[in-house]
Amino acid sequence: MPRLTSDEAPISPYRAIWDLMHTVDRRRTTITHDAGNPRDQLVPFWETLFPHGYVGWGKSTQLGTGLGLAMGAKLAAPDRLSINLMGDVAFGMVGMDFETAVRSKIPILTVILNNGLMGGYDKYLPVSTERWGLRYVSGDYAKVAEGLGGYTERVEKPHDLVPAFRRAIEEVWAGRPALLEVLTREEAVYPKYW
Repeated sequence: MPRLTSDEAPISPYRAIWDLMHTVDRRRTTITHDAGNPRDQLVPFWETLFPHGYVGWGKSTQLGTGLGLAMGAKLAAPDRLSINLMGDVAFGMVGMDFETAVRSKIPILTVILNNGLMGGYDKYLPVSTERWGLRYVSGDYAKVAEGLGGYTERVEKPHDLVPAFRRAIEEVWAGRPALLEVLTREEAVYPKYW
């Protein structure tokens, strides 16, 4: 609970997930995630209330897969809110496909947990990180999505999460894809270890 309800900034990714889960109507929402930390942080806490309310795809590492899955889920069930939870590195891999949602009028909500790095890989990539900064990324992804024609916001403080989620969901129900970039901190503690 301290992580799920933390008022610290940068925002805990667990707080973002917790507030999202308690803001949406989960009886009308399908959610998916991306590989890595977003999956590991969402799965223990997101409570699905109906079949296909969660689209999981295992422990694979194809960064960016969730964006296409969210669009497919929306096409399969247009009366549901379709959410894609992804990290900043995943958006770096496939973020331009947000334009597909805009152009094709597929109103989904994408939430980017932006902690400025590829989390969970520090022990696997020490040389590449030291020499080339491999784990570290930067960018204003909300501006990218704005340039692609979607509704966007950048959220930096925990108390701004719920109002931003509500505004984005309103845009989605009005027919416009939305992207929220949530500035988070790295949370290297995972629920399976608590």
